[in-house]
Amino acid sequence: MGTVNVDRDILRFFSGHRTAVLTTVARWGMDIGTGDLAIGLAGLMFVGLVVATRWWRAGITIGVSVLVAQASARVLKQIIARPRPPEDLAVVQVGAFSMPSTVAAMTAALAVAVYSVVPWRVGRRRYAIGLLATGVALIGCAMVYLGAHWPTDVLAGWTVGVVVGIIVVRLSRTVGRRNPTQAPAATRAASAS
Repeated sequence: MGTVNVDRDILRFFSGHRTAVLTTVARWGMDIGTGDLAIGLAGLMFVGLVVATRWWRAGITIGVSVLVAQASARVLKQIIARPRPPEDLAVVQVGAFSMPSTVAAMTAALAVAVYSVVPWRVGRRRYAIGLLATGVALIGCAMVYLGAHWPTDVLAGWTVGVVVGIIVVRLSRTVGRRNPTQAPAATRAASAS
């Protein structure tokens, strides 16, 4: 019961401090994570990047992480069946159940997988984690700011995404160890030097 009160207090704070500019920016962030066009374009860019770089295992690992996180969040929503925030606290009405946030789960799984499997240049890993974490946090905060989710929905989504991302990355590495000839060219080149 205490969590619901904290959730409600945070949404009340946001509803009393919303501005036109922040609302527009938050809607843009939400649309990136939920809009069919944005997801479709991101998917095409992702496939193009994987094909151009030939990072097949990395691409499959990232894609599977996002899809499993999305499916897991949707199943958990049906089990938990938590209602969305009420209209008086929300700018948008999304419908369906609320916990865990599917967008938060997908973005967290994406961030974990990208950070773990992309062959970052020396010294770039810490910048990558900062950029990935900032993106995940901004999209999650946008969902709460707009009243599409309770804060604990986003926290639960992040948890689901991180767990799924870690599991999929570990499974991918296990498969990679068993089939070293299938490792991406960038990984083979790095390990040979």
